[in-house]
Amino acid sequence: MYSDEFDEFFKRMRELEKRIREYVESEIEKTLREFRDELKYMEDAFRPMWHHQGYLRPLYSIRDRGNYIEVYVDLPRADEKSLEVKFQDNYMYIKAKLREEVRFHGITGQSGETRFYEYRDVIELPFKVYPEKVKIETRRGRVRIIIYK
Repeated sequence: MYSDEFDEFFKRMRELEKRIREYVESEIEKTLREFRDELKYMEDAFRPMWHHQGYLRPLYSIRDRGNYIEVYVDLPRADEKSLEVKFQDNYMYIKAKLREEVRFHGITGQSGETRFYEYRDVIELPFKVYPEKVKIETRRGRVRIIIYK
């Protein structure tokens, strides 16, 4: 009689222990995933927005809309006819020439002048992209890229 009660008690305890372990493991995995995402965001945020070889990194945002994502890219003063968007696996390569050269003085910490001719960046996306599932719209220096999953 007591033996059956003890067996049942220990069975419940083992089940409770298993549930707690699974919950803790899933929370740790979730936290690590969020931490990795935050590190990637911070890494991108601290990358320079320009390169001494004459190109600028455009500002962009990515929004998940369920069955597709939208990527908005700001390309002020860009020649929209020169826009190139290419995909390889889950990376998007974007490039566009500026309508006219842009010059800045002293941004390198020196008194020299830096000239920029184009926008260029590589954007990591959350999944592999198939170019036939992509729609690109441009309007007044803003690019909207719709990528279907």
